[in-house]
Amino acid sequence: MSDKPARVRRGRDKRRRFVPRRFLLSSRLTQLILAANLIGLSILVIGSLAMNRFEEGLIDGKVDNLNSLAATITTVMGDRATGSGQASELDIDKAKQVLRGINVPEGWRVRLHDRAGHVVADTAQLDDRIVVGTLDPIRTEETVAELPKGNISETLGARVLSATQKLPWRQAHRDRLRRDLKADIRTALTGEPVSGARYDIDDTLIVMATQPVYRVQQVLGTVTVESSDVSGIVNAERRALAPIIGLALIAALLSSFALILFITLPMRKLARAAERVARNPQDFETIPDLSHRRDEIGDLSVVLRDMTRGLYSRVDDIANFAADVAHEIKNPLTSLRSASETLRVARSDEDRDKLIDIISQDVARMNRLITDISNASKVDANLAKETAQTLDVAEIVANITMFYEQTKSGPGADVVDLTDLAEPVFIRAFETPFAQVLRNLIDNALTFSADEGVVEITARSDDDWVTLTIKDYGPGIPPGNLDTVFDRFYTQRPQGAKFGSHSGLGLAICRQIVTAHKGRIWAENWLDKAGDVGGAQFYVEVPRQTSGGAPAASRRNRD
Repeated sequence: MSDKPARVRRGRDKRRRFVPRRFLLSSRLTQLILAANLIGLSILVIGSLAMNRFEEGLIDGKVDNLNSLAATITTVMGDRATGSGQASELDIDKAKQVLRGINVPEGWRVRLHDRAGHVVADTAQLDDRIVVGTLDPIRTEETVAELPKGNISETLGARVLSATQKLPWRQAHRDRLRRDLKADIRTALTGEPVSGARYDIDDTLIVMATQPVYRVQQVLGTVTVESSDVSGIVNAERRALAPIIGLALIAALLSSFALILFITLPMRKLARAAERVARNPQDFETIPDLSHRRDEIGDLSVVLRDMTRGLYSRVDDIANFAADVAHEIKNPLTSLRSASETLRVARSDEDRDKLIDIISQDVARMNRLITDISNASKVDANLAKETAQTLDVAEIVANITMFYEQTKSGPGADVVDLTDLAEPVFIRAFETPFAQVLRNLIDNALTFSADEGVVEITARSDDDWVTLTIKDYGPGIPPGNLDTVFDRFYTQRPQGAKFGSHSGLGLAICRQIVTAHKGRIWAENWLDKAGDVGGAQFYVEVPRQTSGGAPAASRRNRD
């Protein structure tokens, strides 16, 4: 029938590409995200840990030095700045002389308290000298411009330091260590030394050591030695971390740009392409092909393209199917109408009987056609209900061959199993639909075979694919129809067959089922020794099942 509607094809015969399965940690995208985020985080963590340990070590060393100096001063005070007798008291003048004679490091301060807790001597107020010198000039716009400015690292470090000091947990830490000098003095007057780090009212870190001044067994006062230069040293070190902080910031920015470049932008392209497809189905090829990427984004691109191509191919199939059904049903309907109209004017009983036979044949043809159409339309639904199983290829072929041997009655070609596999070969398939494919192909071969002929079934396999072949010794297939034989409603009647005895859906159903198995089906003519067509061969190729349970063809695709 040459007036069959034109068909629309959209990549239906292309081999489906398999998306490789990867472990999460072996994914390139996962490794990229982990590396990009952990690099910057590691820099910050390492720098922070190093700074905390430095500060702790500095405070511990400072406390030891302060305790040593405080112990020295209290010993000297007890010997030189106290009176004798039971009612001995601190001699303030001698105590000041003792403090003047001690070389107190810069940034340190020594205070002497009596038994009442009053300050009687303070190194910050011992020096009564007046220093005469030249004051700095008044700062104007010109002089300010000439002043040396800190470099970018120092400025950045100062800002980062100021910001970190305002964090709530750091403020809470300072509040817990708030200094109470009077309480420390009262404790020391009981004979118990006090030392450690404290925060002053202006949040300055003070490291102090307070020890009692003894005269024999009597506590006459306390000596407090403190240092306020720890904060300056620590802050200087923290400002020195500015390059590290800058490096961490750059790493974070680079990681963000990497994530945007490798994830956000491709995802946006895919989303916009999908949106364009939703608006205009003809643009389904505009979905970006990112299969060159060996990550989940590339896999998503492949799946989206295959899914969209399959979806619109199915839409085209439905449209073509509806057109084909309408076209095929019109033929018997036209014949029925013609026969029924002629029946009214038939003049003889013989003519009436012929017309009634034509009507009966057309009704039977329509019934068979509608039944085959119904079965063809249910293939996908039936496949969705089936559960894939691991099947032995040799066992499938043997069972099919046995079925035809046991059901054969009368003349007809024999079905012969020529399968000779060196080892058990398995496939992952839907048992009933896959067996239907083989039966349809064998039935088609039997139709074109002589009564004394044979239909041969063979199977071969490689590492990835299993190929089953159904070979007949019939007239073969016209060279121009080797592909169209799988179209719906294609019929090539063997010599002597009744018109309308074949619906032309059997091979179309075979291709539909094989495609669902991620395989392919095709036909060829084989030649005898003389070079003439000896018959037709139909090939069914499906992925081979591996021992791990996944199709071996998923490892690579065959062109």
